[in-house]
Amino acid sequence: MVLFKAVVCVVYVQLRTIYLFLDMISNVIAVYRVQCADVDRVDTDPYFDFGPELNTIVPAKLSINNKVVDKNVLWEYKLDFRSCQDLRVDGHWAYVLKLATGKWLMLGTKDRPYPVTVSSKLLPDNLSDSQLWEVSVSWSNKSQTTEF
Repeated sequence: MVLFKAVVCVVYVQLRTIYLFLDMISNVIAVYRVQCADVDRVDTDPYFDFGPELNTIVPAKLSINNKVVDKNVLWEYKLDFRSCQDLRVDGHWAYVLKLATGKWLMLGTKDRPYPVTVSSKLLPDNLSDSQLWEVSVSWSNKSQTTEF
């Protein structure tokens, strides 16, 4: 009986360590995008359909920075990913990111400033180099975006 309790305790500690480790890993494992006009519906409608997942090479790179400008805190987000498909950059798009922790992150609001999307097609001189679309999304906001 004592051995059983010891094994259960060790397993619990190991699972807790794995859970804490996974909580620290916040890789972007999926990227979706919605029109900025529909951002409010994402927050209020639990059955809102993001549409198809963008065909990206995962994990995507996300950097989150904050700085003080004129005594105001400014949050800057930069998302970089590679895709097999050409993404339209016309219109105002907000990006919904699925993290490895199971949480979701929204880049963009229905109000200005909107995220800026730059899409580049690479035509390398070497056949072994990547020929994917490189997409860069940058967004700045006064408040930190929330995970949901």
